[in-house]
Amino acid sequence: MNRRKNTKKRRQRQLLCSFISVLVLGAVLITMSAGEINAESDLTRNTYKYYKSVYVEHGDSLWSIAKEYTSKEYKNLEDYIDEVKQINHLNGYNVQHGSYICVPYYSAEHK
Repeated sequence: MNRRKNTKKRRQRQLLCSFISVLVLGAVLITMSAGEINAESDLTRNTYKYYKSVYVEHGDSLWSIAKEYTSKEYKNLEDYIDEVKQINHLNGYNVQHGSYICVPYYSAEHK
């Protein structure tokens, strides 16, 4: 008789643990999908592309300028630099200090 009670209690505990695990997993999945929805809404918010003239200081490079002006609209820094090179008709990665280059940037503010 005791053995049956112990077996029954063990099964109940196992069922309870399984039920709790399913609830926790469900909560985690819901939280993750909510985060993805928020991330997508951030990406789809209206942003406007603008251009700005930037003075090239001594020691500046396309990399340092790109780090300052790039945004999440670009896959990576290299894509941003490629666009800056195209806009400014640059063949290489060198910029001359004392000159100006045109850089793109995005803003949610409509100007």
